[in-house]
Amino acid sequence: MMILLSGCSSVHQEKNDTFQLKQQRIQVSQNSQIDYLSYVESDDSIKDDIQYTTIDSSKRGTYQIQYTKVNKDGQKDTQTLTIDVVRMYQDDIYNPTDIQPETVENPEDITVLVNKTHQIPKGWIPDDLVNVVDSQQQLRKEAADAYQAFYKAAQDQGITCYAISGYRDNDTQTLYWNRQVQFKGEEYASQYSAYPGRSEHQLGLAIDVSYQATGDRLTEKVADSDIGRFIISDGYKYGFILRYPKDKVSITNYGYEPWHMRYVGKELAKKLHDSGLTLEEYKAKEQE
Repeated sequence: MMILLSGCSSVHQEKNDTFQLKQQRIQVSQNSQIDYLSYVESDDSIKDDIQYTTIDSSKRGTYQIQYTKVNKDGQKDTQTLTIDVVRMYQDDIYNPTDIQPETVENPEDITVLVNKTHQIPKGWIPDDLVNVVDSQQQLRKEAADAYQAFYKAAQDQGITCYAISGYRDNDTQTLYWNRQVQFKGEEYASQYSAYPGRSEHQLGLAIDVSYQATGDRLTEKVADSDIGRFIISDGYKYGFILRYPKDKVSITNYGYEPWHMRYVGKELAKKLHDSGLTLEEYKAKEQE
């Protein structure tokens, strides 16, 4: 009689002698206790062999943590974790002024990620801005053409769409940020306004739209309007995504903005629509 043993092996399996970091960059609240090894992916049996530097979390800023382990072959395995020590608000929204962002190398790429930790190169501006349909607002040519198709499709279904804010230069974005801080405070500004140099509007690829041209145009009421529903159902067909969804605040680190569309091209827009991923999540998977 032959007996088959499932899940057993006579071959000796050596433990994994390497480690990886679960993330490359994290944000922690000022004065918090940091469990450095919680960011390490490895066998528990080798964690005691991993050495790491530490920081003073009472001081806001961007820091590099070096993790090092000497492997059995005598080679050093070194990994670097970026830690931003920040003022953390409700829903883990943090203040962008506390950190040093990375500068993107490809601001002209329609899929580029710009957010609190990724900034546009100083002095860069798009060179192909044009007015969008029925508005003095501007977008890059490719995005403006896509918006015109989106706008026409909405009109064909009897849906009203007003372009409220498109491209902003750095001075305008600075004005927006300062005004929010002055009248509503840094916590509100950190939730609903991008710090100058880190705004998608400066890419010429983002546009805010509403169902009305005057009054309180950019509120969560947009979500329940015809144009708000059309963004969700059909925006991806024209290359646009809803950039800051309600259920992804912890990922985008911005409050819910049912009015903010970002152009990424039809191919990526469909991928994000079908998968439910944010641009942050998609870019992170690309790096895996």
